[in-house]
Amino acid sequence: MATLLQRLGWGRPHHREPPPSVHFKNQSSPGISKGINGTTNHQDPDGPLGLEPSDLVITPWSVARLDAIATAVIERPDQAALESARSARTCLSRLWLATPVDGLEALFEGAVGAVYRKFLKGVLPALPLDGAETAWKASLSEYLLGGFERSGSLNVLLALLPYIDREGLQVTDPFHHLPSWLLPLYAERCDPAIVDPLEPTMAHSLPRLQPGRPMAAIAASPLPILAPITGDACMALIGDAAFLGRVSALVNLYAIDPHDPEVGRDLNRSRRQVAQVWLDVQADQLESLYRTPFGQLTDNLIASDFAKDPLGSDDITMRHQLAQVASDLRDPHALNALMAALLYYPIKQVKLPATKDLLPPWLSQGLSRLGANLEGD
Repeated sequence: MATLLQRLGWGRPHHREPPPSVHFKNQSSPGISKGINGTTNHQDPDGPLGLEPSDLVITPWSVARLDAIATAVIERPDQAALESARSARTCLSRLWLATPVDGLEALFEGAVGAVYRKFLKGVLPALPLDGAETAWKASLSEYLLGGFERSGSLNVLLALLPYIDREGLQVTDPFHHLPSWLLPLYAERCDPAIVDPLEPTMAHSLPRLQPGRPMAAIAASPLPILAPITGDACMALIGDAAFLGRVSALVNLYAIDPHDPEVGRDLNRSRRQVAQVWLDVQADQLESLYRTPFGQLTDNLIASDFAKDPLGSDDITMRHQLAQVASDLRDPHALNALMAALLYYPIKQVKLPATKDLLPPWLSQGLSRLGANLEGD
């Protein structure tokens, strides 16, 4: 399996032809594209899935009603609940198709998105489809097989997921094709392997960095905000004995009882704050900071088994954002992002690049001391 630094594109060549961006498992090739009522859909080749006026079925509905149906399917999935859920699925599927592309995230993060995710957790996606549902699924699937470069593909993916059982669809290079707000749901439903920090899917499309080659500097990428305390107040934590002592105590408590949920929550919040310090500090002060007690605290967090714990969806998204910035050493924020990202990877799974020029000596030596291995060992 690929290592962290390989996933960030350091020390690995990357030459391959782009594969199709969507793969369906056990998916037969659909014939004529059909709509939900069995009529033929005439698709605009450059736009989202087309619908004929005859496809329109106006059915009054409310988010509250859909939520009640989704709850019933989870708690008591009898025949009546499942029939209602099928109709609700149709409403939601058509809603995603009708949503403006730049409004998808807002809808997904709101009440409609919460109900949508509740339906996906129930048994509905795994149920056999009737004739009309099969035709609708085939129509959506056929559109996605045209590639994610097509306008409206994200709409179609959201419309299709309630008709696909777990791991029944995979997107090639999801971190390239899917927005960060959708990645956690996609990982849960379709591709659990991308949650594994050793999987190469996070950054396999990033270019290899060549040491010793002159490279023009690029504009600094924006860094995510991980914690509530930022800026000058965040920098003050570097010398705050109370903060350093509290986080050190949490690291020790976790080592004693790694299954204590309260300790885990507090330590995760503290880890985010420590990472935020590394993001806020000036790049030319990274080495100086690493040689302070705060740097020692960071080493303790990196070496802790806490880095092996599964990450929540927000942390997965954040880790990916950090990896994107850290992948290109021309970026002035690359080392800031790398220091923050290291807090979220087990140190035994970190391999240092064989080319010593890629990392500054203070960081390479520090990671070696903590247990990272040289690439190729």
